[in-house]
Amino acid sequence: MPMIGEGGRNRAFAAAILALMLLGAQLSAPPDPGTDRFEEPVYIPAGVSDSDGTIGCLVTPQGGVEAVDLATGRSRWRVSPPARALLVAGGRAFVLEEGAGPRLRLAAYAARTGKLSRAYDLAALGLPPWASLAERGEGREWTVFEVAARLAGGQLEVSYDVTRRQVSGFAGPSVVDRVQGVARVDLDSGRVDLTPGPGPAPPPLSEAMPPVPGVRFVAAHARAPGATLMLAGPPANVDGALVVGDRRLAFELSADARVVVVHRWSAPGGGREPPLRLDHGQATDAVWATIDRRHVLLRRANDQRWHDLYSLETGTAILSLERPADVAVVGPRVYWTSLGTKGELVLTATAPTSGRRLWRRIVRNPDPPPGPPIP
Repeated sequence: MPMIGEGGRNRAFAAAILALMLLGAQLSAPPDPGTDRFEEPVYIPAGVSDSDGTIGCLVTPQGGVEAVDLATGRSRWRVSPPARALLVAGGRAFVLEEGAGPRLRLAAYAARTGKLSRAYDLAALGLPPWASLAERGEGREWTVFEVAARLAGGQLEVSYDVTRRQVSGFAGPSVVDRVQGVARVDLDSGRVDLTPGPGPAPPPLSEAMPPVPGVRFVAAHARAPGATLMLAGPPANVDGALVVGDRRLAFELSADARVVVVHRWSAPGGGREPPLRLDHGQATDAVWATIDRRHVLLRRANDQRWHDLYSLETGTAILSLERPADVAVVGPRVYWTSLGTKGELVLTATAPTSGRRLWRRIVRNPDPPPGPPIP
């Protein structure tokens, strides 16, 4: 078959993308000029890592935090539950911890040694008693505590969204109580400034794009980067072009489904990069973007247990993973979770060149047997 992007098809694609970018520039608000100054978390399945992939802070099966040497899998230090790792940057690991009350504090540890450098009291948040990091549940009610952080120089911005949910009769879960806010913690003075309400909106997963004549685009599977534990993959489809910073990615499937062509362009502006050809060599029935967004998994249609990992920069095939639940490539290693034989969630670190398993650890225990029906 002819290469995608030749001749008229190439011009048609470029024209369609340029039209979409011009329309987007007219309809969208200008970006926040301060966004680029933030240092965002580097997420791996079940935790966060420093940018080099040296130290990771992982969730423990009990709901605490364990700092791990990512080269060897050896434990460095631990924080008792309930706790949540937020960010590892500048040689420090920032962890949200809950004591009696519940009482929240932000703790800054030396990332390698676990030495506490400073703790910041977050009583100013004024959270209700039910808003616990432990995400306790009783009967038909339970708590979901979502939190994220980003660093701006000497200030850590912590956004939280805590909901109390309930199941009633045959209806699905509903939110019966909610508290949201953004706490800005000055890491030098310890001052905490609180802004109630929703935090900054995350970037969209995808953008709409017009159909291009002669091109068979397929939806990609992707989830928003974050610390949520995924129990099965791939995640849901996202329609349109995948948003990766200032780049946009769209995936074209060949007629025999054995080749995936990645169309890449910049936004705003619509400047195109050469298409990237992924020669899967077998029928592909799912395209799945990893958390780091620099790689993609192609699922084998004839054996859906297996997903083949490719680089979105070079098109190189890296390795094959059996039944992954979540995947990220950070530094020199591939991190992926999968369900064990007893229902436990296992995090594995693998060397991409050899495919050799470096270490593995359980990050979530199996679900307990179901109790009696909820009255």
